[in-house]
Amino acid sequence: MSRIIKSTALISSIGVLLAAATVHAEPPRPYHLDNGLTVILRPVSEAGRVAMVVLFDLGGDHDPPGRSGRAHLLEHLYCTAAAGDTPARSFMQLQKRYRAGFNYQTGSGFTVLAVVVKPEQLASELKDAAARMSDLRITDADLKRELPRVLQELRNMYGGIPSLAGLNHVRMRLHPVSKGGRHGGKAEHVKAITLDELRKLWQDYYRPNNAILVLAGKFEVTEVRKLIQRRFGSIIAGKAPPPKPPRPKAETGTTHRIKVKPIVRKATGVVSIGYTPPLPGSRDYAPFLVVISRLWTMAQGEFRRGQIPPVYCPILDDPSTIALQAAVPAGKDSEPVLKQLEQRLQAALTPKLKPLDKLRTINSMAMFLGTVEAPPAMWRQNPYGLAYSIGRRHQLKIDGKQLHAAIQRVTDADMRRVATSVFPASRRITVIIELDK
Repeated sequence: MSRIIKSTALISSIGVLLAAATVHAEPPRPYHLDNGLTVILRPVSEAGRVAMVVLFDLGGDHDPPGRSGRAHLLEHLYCTAAAGDTPARSFMQLQKRYRAGFNYQTGSGFTVLAVVVKPEQLASELKDAAARMSDLRITDADLKRELPRVLQELRNMYGGIPSLAGLNHVRMRLHPVSKGGRHGGKAEHVKAITLDELRKLWQDYYRPNNAILVLAGKFEVTEVRKLIQRRFGSIIAGKAPPPKPPRPKAETGTTHRIKVKPIVRKATGVVSIGYTPPLPGSRDYAPFLVVISRLWTMAQGEFRRGQIPPVYCPILDDPSTIALQAAVPAGKDSEPVLKQLEQRLQAALTPKLKPLDKLRTINSMAMFLGTVEAPPAMWRQNPYGLAYSIGRRHQLKIDGKQLHAAIQRVTDADMRRVATSVFPASRRITVIIELDK
Protein backbone atom coordinates (compact mmCIF):
# COMPACT_ATOMS: atom_id res chain seq x y z
CA MET A 1 0.00 0.00 0.00
CA SER A 2 2.70 2.49 0.94
CA ARG A 3 6.48 2.25 0.95
CA ILE A 4 8.74 4.25 3.23
CA ILE A 5 12.01 3.31 1.52
CA LYS A 6 12.04 4.11 -2.19
CA SER A 7 14.62 3.38 -4.87
CA THR A 8 15.90 6.97 -4.70
CA ALA A 9 16.73 6.49 -1.03
CA LEU A 10 18.56 3.28 -1.88
CA ILE A 11 20.78 4.97 -4.45
CA SER A 12 21.42 8.17 -2.50
CA SER A 13 22.37 6.23 0.64
CA ILE A 14 25.44 4.69 -1.01
CA GLY A 15 27.59 7.80 -0.67
CA VAL A 16 26.83 8.00 3.06
CA LEU A 17 27.56 4.33 3.61
CA LEU A 18 30.94 4.51 1.93
CA ALA A 19 32.09 6.45 4.97
CA ALA A 20 30.93 3.73 7.36
CA ALA A 21 33.48 2.17 9.67
CA THR A 22 34.40 -1.28 8.39
CA VAL A 23 33.39 -3.15 11.53
CA HIS A 24 30.75 -5.81 11.75
CA ALA A 25 27.36 -4.97 13.25
CA GLU A 26 26.22 -7.68 15.67
CA PRO A 27 22.45 -8.15 15.30
CA PRO A 28 20.28 -8.06 18.43
CA ARG A 29 19.30 -11.48 19.77
CA PRO A 30 15.68 -12.52 19.17
CA TYR A 31 13.54 -14.04 21.89
CA HIS A 32 10.28 -15.98 21.64
CA LEU A 33 6.93 -16.00 23.41
CA ASP A 34 5.27 -19.30 24.29
CA ASN A 35 2.85 -18.92 21.35
CA GLY A 36 5.75 -18.73 18.88
CA LEU A 37 6.00 -14.98 18.32
CA THR A 38 9.59 -13.95 17.57
CA VAL A 39 10.59 -10.59 19.08
CA ILE A 40 13.67 -8.52 18.20
CA LEU A 41 14.38 -5.27 20.05
CA ARG A 42 16.93 -2.69 18.89
CA PRO A 43 16.87 0.46 21.04
CA VAL A 44 18.43 3.63 19.61
CA SER A 45 18.53 6.10 22.49
CA GLU A 46 19.25 9.12 20.27
CA ALA A 47 16.29 8.51 17.96
CA GLY A 48 13.23 10.74 18.12
CA ARG A 49 10.85 8.03 16.83
CA VAL A 50 10.30 4.30 17.14
CA ALA A 51 9.48 1.88 14.31
CA MET A 52 7.25 -1.12 14.88
CA VAL A 53 7.55 -3.76 12.16
CA VAL A 54 5.47 -6.95 12.01
CA LEU A 55 6.67 -9.49 9.44
CA PHE A 56 4.65 -12.58 8.58
CA ASP A 57 6.13 -15.66 6.90
CA LEU A 58 3.38 -15.57 4.28
CA GLY A 59 3.18 -13.78 0.95
CA GLY A 60 2.09 -13.97 -2.64
CA ASP A 61 3.94 -17.23 -3.28
CA HIS A 62 1.53 -18.94 -0.86
CA ASP A 63 -1.53 -17.99 -2.93
CA PRO A 64 -3.22 -21.15 -4.25
CA PRO A 65 -3.64 -21.66 -8.02
CA GLY A 66 -6.36 -19.42 -9.41
CA ARG A 67 -6.20 -17.14 -6.36
CA SER A 68 -3.22 -14.89 -7.11
CA GLY A 69 -3.54 -11.67 -5.13
CA ARG A 70 -5.18 -13.26 -2.10
CA ALA A 71 -2.36 -12.32 0.28
CA HIS A 72 -2.21 -8.83 -1.29
CA LEU A 73 -5.92 -8.28 -0.70
CA LEU A 74 -5.72 -9.55 2.88
CA GLU A 75 -2.82 -7.17 3.57
CA HIS A 76 -5.13 -4.25 2.65
CA LEU A 77 -7.83 -5.58 4.96
CA TYR A 78 -5.44 -6.47 7.78
CA CYS A 79 -4.41 -2.84 8.26
CA THR A 80 -7.77 -1.14 7.58
CA ALA A 81 -10.45 -3.41 9.11
CA ALA A 82 -11.63 -2.91 12.69
CA ALA A 83 -9.55 -4.62 15.36
CA GLY A 84 -9.96 -4.49 19.13
CA ASP A 85 -11.22 -1.00 19.95
CA THR A 86 -9.86 0.53 16.71
CA PRO A 87 -12.64 1.14 14.16
CA ALA A 88 -12.27 0.45 10.45
CA ARG A 89 -10.20 3.08 8.67
CA SER A 90 -9.44 4.23 5.16
CA PHE A 91 -6.06 4.73 3.52
CA MET A 92 -6.50 8.50 3.93
CA GLN A 93 -7.00 8.02 7.66
CA LEU A 94 -3.83 5.93 7.84
CA GLN A 95 -1.90 8.73 6.17
CA LYS A 96 -3.15 11.22 8.77
CA ARG A 97 -2.45 8.88 11.69
CA TYR A 98 1.08 7.90 10.67
CA ARG A 99 2.61 11.13 9.42
CA ALA A 100 6.11 9.90 10.27
CA GLY A 101 5.66 6.98 7.88
CA PHE A 102 4.09 3.56 7.44
CA ASN A 103 4.49 0.60 5.13
CA TYR A 104 2.06 -2.20 4.35
CA GLN A 105 3.47 -4.48 1.68
CA THR A 106 3.08 -8.04 0.38
CA GLY A 107 6.23 -9.69 -0.94
CA SER A 108 6.65 -13.08 -2.57
CA GLY A 109 7.27 -14.93 0.68
CA PHE A 110 6.44 -12.37 3.36
CA THR A 111 4.08 -9.60 4.43
CA VAL A 112 5.22 -6.48 6.30
CA LEU A 113 3.06 -4.15 8.38
CA ALA A 114 5.04 -1.25 9.80
CA VAL A 115 4.50 2.15 11.38
CA VAL A 116 6.77 4.90 12.73
CA VAL A 117 5.47 6.78 15.77
CA LYS A 118 6.53 8.93 18.69
CA PRO A 119 7.80 6.95 21.71
CA GLU A 120 4.74 7.86 23.76
CA GLN A 121 2.50 6.28 21.09
CA LEU A 122 4.24 2.89 21.11
CA ALA A 123 2.06 1.32 23.83
CA SER A 124 -1.08 2.13 21.83
CA GLU A 125 0.43 0.73 18.63
CA LEU A 126 1.47 -2.51 20.33
CA LYS A 127 -2.10 -2.89 21.58
CA ASP A 128 -3.45 -2.35 18.07
CA ALA A 129 -0.94 -4.76 16.49
CA ALA A 130 -1.91 -7.47 18.97
CA ALA A 131 -5.60 -6.86 18.25
CA ARG A 132 -4.97 -7.39 14.52
CA MET A 133 -3.54 -10.83 15.31
CA SER A 134 -6.40 -11.78 17.63
CA ASP A 135 -9.51 -9.70 16.95
CA LEU A 136 -9.54 -8.56 13.32
CA ARG A 137 -13.12 -8.05 12.14
CA ILE A 138 -13.24 -8.05 8.33
CA THR A 139 -16.62 -7.00 6.92
CA ASP A 140 -18.18 -6.77 3.50
CA ALA A 141 -17.80 -2.98 3.69
CA ASP A 142 -14.05 -3.42 4.15
CA LEU A 143 -13.86 -5.64 1.09
CA LYS A 144 -15.89 -3.20 -1.01
CA ARG A 145 -13.61 -0.36 0.06
CA GLU A 146 -10.28 -2.12 -0.54
CA LEU A 147 -10.97 -4.26 -3.61
CA PRO A 148 -11.01 -1.26 -6.01
CA ARG A 149 -7.76 -0.01 -4.49
CA VAL A 150 -6.05 -3.37 -5.07
CA LEU A 151 -7.31 -3.46 -8.67
CA GLN A 152 -6.00 0.06 -9.28
CA GLU A 153 -2.61 -0.90 -7.86
CA LEU A 154 -2.51 -3.84 -10.27
CA ARG A 155 -3.37 -1.60 -13.23
CA ASN A 156 -0.51 0.70 -12.25
CA MET A 157 1.90 -2.20 -11.71
CA TYR A 158 1.32 -3.79 -15.09
CA GLY A 159 0.46 -0.84 -17.33
CA GLY A 160 -0.34 2.57 -15.90
CA ILE A 161 3.23 3.36 -14.82
CA PRO A 162 5.57 2.17 -17.59
CA SER A 163 8.68 1.80 -15.41
CA LEU A 164 6.73 -0.41 -12.98
CA ALA A 165 5.21 -2.31 -15.87
CA GLY A 166 8.64 -3.17 -17.25
CA LEU A 167 9.85 -4.50 -13.92
CA ASN A 168 6.68 -6.42 -13.10
CA HIS A 169 6.42 -8.06 -16.51
CA VAL A 170 10.09 -9.09 -16.22
CA ARG A 171 9.47 -10.50 -12.76
CA MET A 172 6.31 -12.30 -13.82
CA ARG A 173 8.14 -14.05 -16.65
CA LEU A 174 11.19 -14.92 -14.58
CA HIS A 175 8.94 -16.42 -11.88
CA PRO A 176 5.65 -17.39 -13.56
CA VAL A 177 2.58 -18.13 -11.46
CA SER A 178 0.33 -21.14 -12.06
CA LYS A 179 -3.04 -20.81 -13.81
CA GLY A 180 -2.13 -17.50 -15.40
CA GLY A 181 -1.72 -15.70 -12.10
CA ARG A 182 0.46 -12.66 -11.52
CA HIS A 183 2.56 -11.28 -8.70
CA GLY A 184 0.29 -9.02 -6.70
CA GLY A 185 -2.72 -10.67 -8.30
CA LYS A 186 -4.62 -11.05 -11.54
CA ALA A 187 -7.80 -8.98 -11.62
CA GLU A 188 -10.09 -11.93 -12.33
CA HIS A 189 -8.55 -13.93 -9.49
CA VAL A 190 -8.80 -11.09 -6.98
CA LYS A 191 -12.43 -10.38 -7.85
CA ALA A 192 -13.32 -14.03 -7.19
CA ILE A 193 -11.94 -14.10 -3.63
CA THR A 194 -14.72 -14.24 -1.03
CA LEU A 195 -15.08 -12.63 2.38
CA ASP A 196 -15.25 -16.03 4.10
CA GLU A 197 -12.06 -17.12 2.33
CA LEU A 198 -10.22 -14.05 3.57
CA ARG A 199 -11.49 -14.46 7.13
CA LYS A 200 -10.33 -18.07 7.21
CA LEU A 201 -6.94 -17.14 5.74
CA TRP A 202 -6.42 -14.64 8.56
CA GLN A 203 -7.78 -17.01 11.21
CA ASP A 204 -5.50 -19.87 10.17
CA TYR A 205 -2.19 -18.19 9.42
CA TYR A 206 -1.80 -14.54 10.45
CA ARG A 207 -0.90 -15.55 13.95
CA PRO A 208 2.04 -15.05 16.32
CA ASN A 209 3.81 -18.33 15.45
CA ASN A 210 4.19 -17.07 11.85
CA ALA A 211 5.27 -13.55 12.84
CA ILE A 212 8.30 -11.51 13.81
CA LEU A 213 7.83 -8.32 15.83
CA VAL A 214 10.75 -5.88 15.52
CA LEU A 215 11.08 -2.59 17.35
CA ALA A 216 13.83 -0.08 16.61
CA GLY A 217 14.23 3.44 17.94
CA LYS A 218 13.65 5.19 21.25
CA PHE A 219 12.14 2.91 23.90
CA GLU A 220 13.00 1.33 27.24
CA VAL A 221 13.63 -2.41 26.83
CA THR A 222 12.36 -3.68 30.19
CA GLU A 223 9.10 -1.78 29.93
CA VAL A 224 8.54 -2.81 26.31
CA ARG A 225 9.15 -6.50 27.02
CA LYS A 226 6.41 -6.37 29.65
CA LEU A 227 4.04 -4.65 27.23
CA ILE A 228 4.70 -7.22 24.53
CA GLN A 229 4.07 -10.12 26.90
CA ARG A 230 0.84 -8.55 28.13
CA ARG A 231 -0.52 -7.74 24.68
CA PHE A 232 0.70 -10.71 22.62
CA GLY A 233 1.33 -13.51 25.13
CA SER A 234 -2.23 -14.84 25.26
CA ILE A 235 -2.89 -14.88 21.49
CA ILE A 236 -3.50 -18.40 20.23
CA ALA A 237 -1.04 -19.77 17.67
CA GLY A 238 -2.26 -20.70 14.20
CA LYS A 239 -1.32 -23.23 11.56
CA ALA A 240 2.11 -23.38 9.95
CA PRO A 241 2.27 -21.62 6.56
CA PRO A 242 0.85 -23.74 3.72
CA PRO A 243 3.23 -25.16 1.10
CA LYS A 244 3.92 -22.94 -1.89
CA PRO A 245 2.24 -24.23 -5.09
CA PRO A 246 4.66 -25.36 -7.83
CA ARG A 247 5.53 -22.81 -10.51
CA PRO A 248 5.61 -23.26 -14.27
CA LYS A 249 9.09 -23.23 -15.79
CA ALA A 250 10.34 -19.82 -16.92
CA GLU A 251 10.97 -19.34 -20.63
CA THR A 252 14.18 -17.35 -20.38
CA GLY A 253 16.17 -15.97 -23.30
CA THR A 254 12.98 -14.39 -24.63
CA THR A 255 11.90 -10.86 -25.57
CA HIS A 256 8.40 -9.49 -25.02
CA ARG A 257 6.89 -6.29 -26.45
CA ILE A 258 3.98 -4.96 -24.41
CA LYS A 259 1.78 -1.95 -25.13
CA VAL A 260 0.47 0.03 -22.17
CA LYS A 261 -1.69 3.11 -21.64
CA PRO A 262 0.17 5.30 -19.14
CA ILE A 263 -1.55 7.33 -16.44
CA VAL A 264 1.53 9.45 -15.70
CA ARG A 265 2.56 12.60 -17.52
CA LYS A 266 5.57 12.62 -19.84
CA ALA A 267 5.71 8.83 -19.86
CA THR A 268 8.18 7.10 -22.16
CA GLY A 269 8.68 3.60 -23.38
CA VAL A 270 10.96 1.41 -21.28
CA VAL A 271 13.40 -1.42 -21.89
CA SER A 272 13.91 -3.79 -18.94
CA ILE A 273 16.26 -6.77 -18.77
CA GLY A 274 15.97 -9.10 -15.80
CA TYR A 275 17.77 -12.05 -14.24
CA THR A 276 17.30 -14.35 -11.25
CA PRO A 277 19.90 -13.66 -8.52
CA PRO A 278 21.66 -16.41 -6.55
CA LEU A 279 20.24 -17.24 -3.13
CA PRO A 280 21.72 -15.75 0.05
CA GLY A 281 24.27 -18.19 1.43
CA SER A 282 25.16 -19.66 -1.95
CA ARG A 283 28.72 -19.40 -3.28
CA ASP A 284 27.61 -16.95 -5.99
CA TYR A 285 25.90 -14.54 -3.61
CA ALA A 286 28.97 -12.53 -2.50
CA PRO A 287 30.34 -11.96 -6.04
CA PHE A 288 26.80 -11.12 -7.17
CA LEU A 289 26.70 -8.36 -4.54
CA VAL A 290 29.95 -6.96 -5.94
CA VAL A 291 28.22 -6.68 -9.33
CA ILE A 292 25.24 -4.93 -7.74
CA SER A 293 27.50 -2.51 -5.88
CA ARG A 294 29.23 -1.61 -9.14
CA LEU A 295 25.86 -1.06 -10.83
CA TRP A 296 24.66 1.14 -7.97
CA THR A 297 27.85 3.17 -8.13
CA MET A 298 27.40 3.75 -11.87
CA ALA A 299 23.76 4.68 -11.26
CA GLN A 300 24.72 7.42 -8.80
CA GLY A 301 26.04 9.57 -11.63
CA GLU A 302 23.07 8.89 -13.91
CA PHE A 303 19.94 8.81 -11.78
CA ARG A 304 17.83 11.89 -11.13
CA ARG A 305 14.63 12.09 -9.09
CA GLY A 306 11.61 11.56 -11.34
CA GLN A 307 13.56 9.50 -13.87
CA ILE A 308 13.33 5.76 -14.41
CA PRO A 309 15.52 4.02 -11.79
CA PRO A 310 18.32 2.32 -13.75
CA VAL A 311 18.82 -0.61 -11.36
CA TYR A 312 16.12 -2.72 -9.70
CA CYS A 313 17.60 -4.91 -7.01
CA PRO A 314 15.78 -4.48 -3.70
CA ILE A 315 17.98 -6.88 -1.72
CA LEU A 316 15.40 -7.38 1.03
CA ASP A 317 12.07 -6.50 -0.63
CA ASP A 318 12.48 -8.79 -3.64
CA PRO A 319 15.59 -11.01 -3.58
CA SER A 320 14.22 -12.97 -6.56
CA THR A 321 14.90 -10.41 -9.30
CA ILE A 322 17.62 -8.09 -10.59
CA ALA A 323 16.73 -5.84 -13.52
CA LEU A 324 18.30 -3.02 -15.48
CA GLN A 325 16.10 -0.54 -17.31
CA ALA A 326 16.20 2.64 -19.35
CA ALA A 327 13.77 4.95 -21.10
CA VAL A 328 13.12 4.79 -24.83
CA PRO A 329 12.79 8.38 -26.08
CA ALA A 330 9.67 9.15 -28.12
CA GLY A 331 10.07 8.13 -31.74
CA LYS A 332 13.31 6.24 -31.07
CA ASP A 333 14.09 2.57 -31.59
CA SER A 334 14.49 0.34 -28.52
CA GLU A 335 17.45 -1.61 -29.90
CA PRO A 336 20.15 1.00 -29.04
CA VAL A 337 18.70 1.24 -25.52
CA LEU A 338 18.93 -2.53 -25.13
CA LYS A 339 22.56 -2.48 -26.23
CA GLN A 340 23.24 0.31 -23.74
CA LEU A 341 21.86 -1.85 -20.91
CA GLU A 342 23.97 -4.80 -22.04
CA GLN A 343 27.08 -2.62 -22.08
CA ARG A 344 26.29 -1.32 -18.58
CA LEU A 345 26.01 -4.87 -17.28
CA GLN A 346 29.30 -5.87 -18.90
CA ALA A 347 30.96 -2.83 -17.33
CA ALA A 348 29.92 -4.22 -13.93
CA LEU A 349 30.97 -7.79 -14.71
CA THR A 350 34.31 -7.61 -16.51
CA PRO A 351 36.78 -5.27 -14.68
CA LYS A 352 39.40 -6.94 -12.55
CA LEU A 353 38.70 -6.76 -8.84
CA LYS A 354 40.24 -4.00 -6.79
CA PRO A 355 40.28 -3.60 -3.00
CA LEU A 356 37.89 -0.66 -3.42
CA ASP A 357 35.30 -2.96 -5.04
CA LYS A 358 35.13 -5.10 -1.92
CA LEU A 359 35.16 -2.15 0.45
CA ARG A 360 32.41 -0.44 -1.51
CA THR A 361 30.31 -3.62 -1.56
CA ILE A 362 30.67 -4.25 2.17
CA ASN A 363 29.78 -0.67 3.05
CA SER A 364 26.97 -0.23 0.53
CA MET A 365 25.27 -3.40 1.84
CA ALA A 366 25.48 -2.29 5.49
CA MET A 367 22.00 -0.79 5.65
CA PHE A 368 20.40 -3.88 4.14
CA LEU A 369 22.54 -6.86 5.06
CA GLY A 370 24.40 -5.82 8.21
CA THR A 371 27.86 -6.31 6.72
CA VAL A 372 29.17 -3.38 8.80
CA GLU A 373 27.73 -0.99 11.34
CA ALA A 374 26.03 1.83 9.48
CA PRO A 375 26.62 5.37 10.79
CA PRO A 376 24.53 6.02 13.95
CA ALA A 377 23.05 9.13 12.36
CA MET A 378 21.40 6.97 9.70
CA TRP A 379 19.49 4.91 12.27
CA ARG A 380 18.51 7.99 14.26
CA GLN A 381 16.88 9.32 11.10
CA ASN A 382 15.55 6.01 9.79
CA PRO A 383 14.46 3.60 12.56
CA TYR A 384 12.15 1.90 10.07
CA GLY A 385 15.09 0.94 7.84
CA LEU A 386 16.85 -0.54 10.85
CA ALA A 387 13.83 -2.53 12.08
CA TYR A 388 12.88 -3.77 8.63
CA SER A 389 16.40 -4.86 7.68
CA ILE A 390 16.87 -6.72 10.98
CA GLY A 391 13.58 -8.55 10.51
CA ARG A 392 14.13 -9.47 6.87
CA ARG A 393 17.68 -10.66 7.53
CA HIS A 394 16.24 -12.93 10.20
CA GLN A 395 13.66 -14.29 7.76
CA LEU A 396 16.25 -14.82 5.01
CA LYS A 397 18.84 -16.26 7.44
CA ILE A 398 21.49 -13.73 6.37
CA ASP A 399 24.49 -13.47 8.69
CA GLY A 400 26.19 -10.12 8.15
CA LYS A 401 29.49 -11.24 9.69
CA GLN A 402 29.74 -14.29 7.45
CA LEU A 403 28.73 -12.26 4.42
CA HIS A 404 31.38 -9.63 5.20
CA ALA A 405 34.02 -12.37 5.17
CA ALA A 406 32.62 -13.94 1.98
CA ILE A 407 32.87 -10.60 0.14
CA GLN A 408 36.48 -10.25 1.27
CA ARG A 409 37.24 -13.65 -0.30
CA VAL A 410 35.73 -12.89 -3.73
CA THR A 411 38.16 -13.49 -6.60
CA ASP A 412 38.26 -12.68 -10.32
CA ALA A 413 37.40 -16.33 -10.96
CA ASP A 414 34.23 -15.89 -8.86
CA MET A 415 33.27 -12.85 -10.94
CA ARG A 416 33.74 -14.79 -14.18
CA ARG A 417 31.63 -17.63 -12.82
CA VAL A 418 28.77 -15.27 -11.89
CA ALA A 419 28.92 -13.73 -15.36
CA THR A 420 28.23 -17.15 -16.90
CA SER A 421 25.96 -18.66 -14.21
CA VAL A 422 23.70 -15.68 -13.40
CA PHE A 423 23.94 -13.18 -16.27
CA PRO A 424 24.12 -15.02 -19.62
CA ALA A 425 21.64 -13.91 -22.28
CA SER A 426 20.07 -17.38 -22.18
CA ARG A 427 18.85 -16.71 -18.62
CA ARG A 428 17.54 -13.25 -19.32
CA ILE A 429 14.04 -11.91 -19.80
CA THR A 430 13.76 -8.78 -21.95
CA VAL A 431 10.61 -6.65 -21.79
CA ILE A 432 10.03 -3.66 -24.08
CA ILE A 433 7.20 -1.42 -22.90
CA GLU A 434 5.65 0.61 -25.71
CA LEU A 435 3.10 3.39 -25.21
CA ASP A 436 -0.39 2.98 -26.64
CA LYS A 437 -1.72 6.52 -26.75
